[in-house]
Amino acid sequence: MFYDPSSLPIAELGAFSLLLIAGLWRWYTARRDKFLRYQKRDDIQATPLTFPYFIPLLGSLPITYLWKPKAFVLSTNNFFQSPHPTRVKILNQEFYIVRGPENLKALFKNSWACTSIPFVKFALGHAFGLPAKALRLYDKDDSGGGHVAHPDSAVEARNRIDYRVHQSLVRFLEGEGLLPFWNRFVDNVTQQLHELHNRIGSDWEYHADLMKVVGDEATISIVNALCGPYLLSLNPHFLQDFWDFDRNLQTYLQGLPWFLAPKAYRARKRVLDAVKNWQQHARDKFTGSAIDTNGDDPFWGSSFFRERQKMFLEMDGWDHAAIASQDFGAIWASRNSVTAASWAIFDIYRDPSLLASVRAEVDPCVVESADGRVRFDTDRLFRLPVLQAVYAETLRLRMHFYIIRMADRADMNIRDWIIPRRKVIVTPTTVAHMDPGAWNTGMNDEHPVDEFWVGRFLKYTSESVHDAPTYTTKGLEGSWIPYGGGPRQCPGRHFAKRQILFTISLMVNLFDCEILGKGRDVQEDFTLNGYGSGVSHPAGKVPMRIRRRDRGTM
Repeated sequence: MFYDPSSLPIAELGAFSLLLIAGLWRWYTARRDKFLRYQKRDDIQATPLTFPYFIPLLGSLPITYLWKPKAFVLSTNNFFQSPHPTRVKILNQEFYIVRGPENLKALFKNSWACTSIPFVKFALGHAFGLPAKALRLYDKDDSGGGHVAHPDSAVEARNRIDYRVHQSLVRFLEGEGLLPFWNRFVDNVTQQLHELHNRIGSDWEYHADLMKVVGDEATISIVNALCGPYLLSLNPHFLQDFWDFDRNLQTYLQGLPWFLAPKAYRARKRVLDAVKNWQQHARDKFTGSAIDTNGDDPFWGSSFFRERQKMFLEMDGWDHAAIASQDFGAIWASRNSVTAASWAIFDIYRDPSLLASVRAEVDPCVVESADGRVRFDTDRLFRLPVLQAVYAETLRLRMHFYIIRMADRADMNIRDWIIPRRKVIVTPTTVAHMDPGAWNTGMNDEHPVDEFWVGRFLKYTSESVHDAPTYTTKGLEGSWIPYGGGPRQCPGRHFAKRQILFTISLMVNLFDCEILGKGRDVQEDFTLNGYGSGVSHPAGKVPMRIRRRDRGTM
């Protein structure tokens, strides 16, 4: 017979409950004390201990994360703050947390042995609507991420989807595709912001949201540089649908069904339909004679998308609808640098002294141009210390996402802590970027890590702040990680830095902006739907006045 506590009288049931709670508490405190000893020691290298929890079936269920995710991540009492690698159990799932500069450097160094396939598949299926038939190819790909397939793999070369997709991105964003893409962006964003300059007079003009003004102009410029003119001209609502999709990303990743979030899923359908419409137009109209000297053309835009059509159609289970989902993912990835540029411009314009410092650096980089538009000596521009410090501090303060790794065929060694193969490893950028022990907070801690301060990335050769500083990230390896790290760090990081610096420079050179009222103190959106997708959005609008800058003041 099985023992049934419900058959006990009330008094005995109460005693049984107290006994059970006491037993759980004793079990929990023993594990907690052992874990606290583990945290305080530096000479322990073994399999990471499990973060202690009170109720065995629930594990370390992060209830408060649902209301305040950033506050939970930064709480000193939770598993994200352990100085040593830590195993976390939540319900029937487990993963490992790694934090701290030295641990992260070791993780990135050894991440060549990791696979990203489970996470890429999850994102493509949940967020970007990749059809199941195409997703199955990710399940079958055990060939590894190296140039040579793993010897035990039977996957055909044409079906090595993880390797081939990554290589296409590397060729475009780190190889021969970067310079033509960059040049197109420079031409586009220069044109966009000069057209805005021509529409705005010398008197102050009200706009409801600085972030939208900058974001729209930069997004149009990047999309046209990536895809050519037809994605936007054939789909005039794409820009709004793009940002509606972005705002709902966590809805898709959380697996919320469509009937509970119909507006979100309609936005996704619209952006995917727009990409399909553009790509069908390109297939219908493209001819080889349209290809320019860089290999690009006006129908596909960059050769990147044209070449991926051929690549994906060679793979099992892929069709034009699947390619549209994958390619929209590549287009959407630009949202981080666009949003970062908007935040950087916000922080510059609300600080007159910082604005003056940036302009003092940027204005001398302007060179004469035949068309009368602002052009820059970019070799000089991209070496400016304060401008680069604005870029770096923006990503430190505003970038919030989870770097995820998983060792594929062998256990992961992180400074002699051993994490078993096929186990998920999680690193929140927020923890690294908000660690007071890793960051300069001023002589008297007058610049806490939760505020914007470019001085964290500036070094002075003397004690006088009037001397020219130098920009540096030296000593911040494992602490400043907006692009991840290791062989699979973000391949778009080179373009992103240039785009942010160039957009800032054009804005401060062409316009005066005054942020109005409560817009000066707008906060980041740290709700469950706003946190963890990359560079954060503002929680509200940033109203402003804008006018042409008086060129005589330069």
